[in-house]
Amino acid sequence: MWSIGGSIGDPWGFVLRNCTSFVAWRLHERNHLTGFSNSFRGRHWGNAANWDDVARSLGYRVDSVPAIGAVAQTDSGRVGHVAWVSAIGPGTVTVEEYNHALPGGYGTRTVPVSDFRYLHLDDVAPSPYVGSDRPLVAVPDGLGESWTARVDDAGTLRVARPGREARVVGRPGGFSRLAAPALAVDAHRRPWLAATTADGRVLAGTLRGTRFVLRPVAGAAATSSPAVALSRTGRPVVAATSADGTLTTRRLTRAGRWSRPERVGRPGSWSTHAAPVLGHDVAGRTWLVAVTVGGTTWARGLERGRLVRLPGATASATSTPALSLAQDGTAYLHQVGADGRLLVRTLHAGRWGRPEALPGRWSVYGSPAVRVVGGQLVVAATDAGGAVQVRSAVPGRRTHFTARVRSTGDPTASPAVVTRARSGVFVVVGEGPRTGRARLLTRPAAALVRDSSPTRAGFTS
Repeated sequence: MWSIGGSIGDPWGFVLRNCTSFVAWRLHERNHLTGFSNSFRGRHWGNAANWDDVARSLGYRVDSVPAIGAVAQTDSGRVGHVAWVSAIGPGTVTVEEYNHALPGGYGTRTVPVSDFRYLHLDDVAPSPYVGSDRPLVAVPDGLGESWTARVDDAGTLRVARPGREARVVGRPGGFSRLAAPALAVDAHRRPWLAATTADGRVLAGTLRGTRFVLRPVAGAAATSSPAVALSRTGRPVVAATSADGTLTTRRLTRAGRWSRPERVGRPGSWSTHAAPVLGHDVAGRTWLVAVTVGGTTWARGLERGRLVRLPGATASATSTPALSLAQDGTAYLHQVGADGRLLVRTLHAGRWGRPEALPGRWSVYGSPAVRVVGGQLVVAATDAGGAVQVRSAVPGRRTHFTARVRSTGDPTASPAVVTRARSGVFVVVGEGPRTGRARLLTRPAAALVRDSSPTRAGFTS
């Protein structure tokens, strides 16, 4: 405690030249968290060792993932310590602080991320190392198999056609490790691929003979995956978010050329960490869904052209939604809220309803994967502890395809669901630089009994 003739308080109820006073000032000055004080929201924050407990009790997220403007906190020392996160590197965090290395004075240091826990009171920006990546993406080919694509830890894009080994596409090491590729299969079972490069471009294209031919179609944030889907006319549409937060779409014309970029919404308003998604309703209309930097969700039917704000709670700006179609023709939108709830909306008569929450506490960094499995719609998502859970994707409905993949301890991991005709349906989770931890959800009946029936004739759990 620093004092001259007794304690000298600051305007926020802390003591001058202490770590708590400095962080309170930074939260006002940089985060614009007006009203923060030692009695913020009716609680006494007190010594730094108390801050994580108070933040949790008020519903703020406290975890191991740093963000620019987050409060770095530790219980170490007599009264703990807090600092303000100013920069993030690969496995490191740079903090500004008072009363650490220099008694009663200002300092900065760069330390391992694991040295602190992080209080997300009102972050300035997400970590630049949190993106919309997955261990792989998969899309059914209509014959009980899946095309798959992934970017490995070295930035190399690999695509596997059903029943074949993965092959390198494009320049090895040339793609962003923080953004997943996107796949769609047209009516002729021809795959369309879009992927974000390490230098911030979206390349898109399809097979020409035995190799993919990709062309630049948009600029992109290195942390944002593109989206690709087939329109009602059967031609591909690509959506991408640029590094400055501008969302655009492009379509392949009848002449085989990409149209001019069409801007969606206000420039600079879209999240660069939650990717846009494209999907279809039962009538075949193409829908675009995207999240703003502030967590507002918007949807637009590309054939109708009107951008609509979806009702409900604030969404996580670091989790990509999932847009899916159940076998009964109902379109669903699954996304993680800023408060860690897994929210589900349904589309009725061209309008998205208010969200319902599935049970559990979910990671605001992981993106859900939704797939029809054995006639039931299931969702695979990362919980707050870093484990992948598989549940019924429809609120109030149960499924026997429940599973849990052992926690990797990484709340930023996102799962994928992959179909293999001869071996079944798997949920796949990335583990560090590897892609390979998988859980079998269901397998073909023909894999269990010796008969001549097709492998896609039936499923058993």
